[in-house]
Order: sequence, then C-alpha cells, then structure tokens
Amino acid sequence: QWSESEDKAGPICLSEALKIENYQGYGTGDGYVDIVTVIYNTGLIHMKNGAFDSLEECFDHARECYDLITEHTRSDNASKYKYDALVFAAMFNNIGCLQYRNGNITNAKRNFNKALQIGKRALEQTSGNYMVKLMQGYKHVGTIYYNIGTINARLGLNDEIMRPLECSLGLQRVALGESHPDVAIVHHSIGIVLIEAGQWNDAMNAFLESLQLVRFMYGNDDYQVAEELFYIGNVLEIKGEHNEALHVYEEALRIERFTFGEIHPE
Repeated sequence: QWSESEDKAGPICLSEALKIENYQGYGTGDGYVDIVTVIYNTGLIHMKNGAFDSLEECFDHARECYDLITEHTRSDNASKYKYDALVFAAMFNNIGCLQYRNGNITNAKRNFNKALQIGKRALEQTSGNYMVKLMQGYKHVGTIYYNIGTINARLGLNDEIMRPLECSLGLQRVALGESHPDVAIVHHSIGIVLIEAGQWNDAMNAFLESLQLVRFMYGNDDYQVAEELFYIGNVLEIKGEHNEALHVYEEALRIERFTFGEIHPE
C-alpha cells in the first residue's frame, strides 16, 4: 500500500503491521527480523517526507532489535538471518546518513563501518544461486563504500578516500552495469578526490568517464553534462591549458543557458 497510496497512509499501515509482528513473534527470535523490516520501511517513508525526528526514533528502535537478533543468533546457521542481513546493512547505512546530515560525523562514520561489516558478511553468505539478491548486495555495499569514502574526505583522511571509492565503483559496475547514474557519480567523486591530491591527469580521466556516461544517459544538452565540463575546465586551467579550458567553459555555459535561461544562479 505504501507504493500505491498517499505517503501518509504508509506509516499507518506499517504501524499496524508492527503491532502484529510484536504480538506474533517478538519473543521468538524469528520475529525480530520481520519487525526490523517493518520499522525500516516506516523509516524510509519518514525520510521521504522529511520527518527526520520520527526517522531517528524508527532507526533507534530497529537498532535495538538488531542487538537482540545478534544475541539470539550468535552462530550464522539459519539461512533466514543470512539473507536478511542486507536489511541491517542498509539500516546502519541510513543511520549514518542521518547522523552525517545532522553533523554528527564521528557516529556517522562508526555506523557506515558497521554497515560495511554486515554487508560484506552478507555477501559472503549469499549463494550464487540467489543472483538477484547478490546483485542487490553489491549495490548496497557499493553505496556504503561510497559513503565511507565521502566521510573520510570530509574528515581529511586523504589516505583513506580512494580505496573505498574504487571499491564502490567496482561493485556498482557489477551490480548496475557501466551506464548507470550511480556509476557516473562515483567517477565524478573520484575525480574530485584526485584534484585535491594534485593528480591532474587521473582526475581528468575520471571526469571524462563521468562525462561520457552522462552524455549517453541524458544527451548532450543536460545540465549534468555542463557540470562535468566545468570540472574538466578546472583541470585544464590548473594545468595551464587556458585556451582548451576556455573552450570547455563556453560549452558548459551554452548548455546552462539552454537549460536554465539567461537569468539563473548557475
């Protein structure tokens, strides 16, 4: 009902589901997984609606259930827990995103690392026969790696930025294919990191990869193409190739005029 009804109806339905799950299985161990899924889905709706206080309450409750699950399943014998582990990885990743948004960088990093630990374990336990689940896992873990690289950049941990981003790129390519917006985003982020590291040629290659993807996906006159051209122009300018930089900036300006008109902050 969440996907087909108004956003306000979703939390109500999931709240009722949560009451049923609490009644039927909360004390058994098996029920915890279903409860976390219900709470997590409720949290996603709160995130979509911008209700971040309610979101934090949902994630706190889900985290408590996760702690109880780990108490009940010290060994990974039950396949039910193996295949639901990605839910918990996604949950800790979103907790980290919420904390990052609120400026709590240290706790955000801790939760991203927790998400990565759970996600990697889930991938190891997922059989090749469950290919769809495996691809979902690659995408989830790729996103977590990307968030870790981003937060390391925010913290100035320059030696700990590239590897997570490269891991993210590899996993996203496997899960989503080469021509996907998330793959382009990782290429772009790698380019920014390389600029800050002074590796101009490698940065240029990363931006060119991203440019090629956004042109393929959105066409030549999309504002995202202009953004990539702007960064390419920056690299050319830094390298002293001013004429080439000017040509690229002019093309970016043409696209932005086409997209936004003459009077616009961009």
